[in-house]
Amino acid sequence: MSQKTNFSFEVQYAETSAAAKDERDGVMASLGPSLQKLFAANDPSATVTVSDSHKGSDNKLIELVTTLQDGEIAGILQAFSGQHGVTVSALE
Repeated sequence: MSQKTNFSFEVQYAETSAAAKDERDGVMASLGPSLQKLFAANDPSATVTVSDSHKGSDNKLIELVTTLQDGEIAGILQAFSGQHGVTVSALE
């Protein structure tokens, strides 16, 4: 059995994002289920928890618990950020 590791990330739109407000709101509203589906494809036991950031509606905090390795996580998050125009930053 692989050991699970906890990760924390901040997901945000840049203030200069070209995405329309409705589009940004939609991505942020569906962030949890969207990321859960992506991670579950490689780790069915992965859990994604989304919470609001104090920085406003274009910012969310993500807690990820998974058995995936750093490189696999980075690949999933890079693909997601590229598709939706968000920035994903690891929190310490």
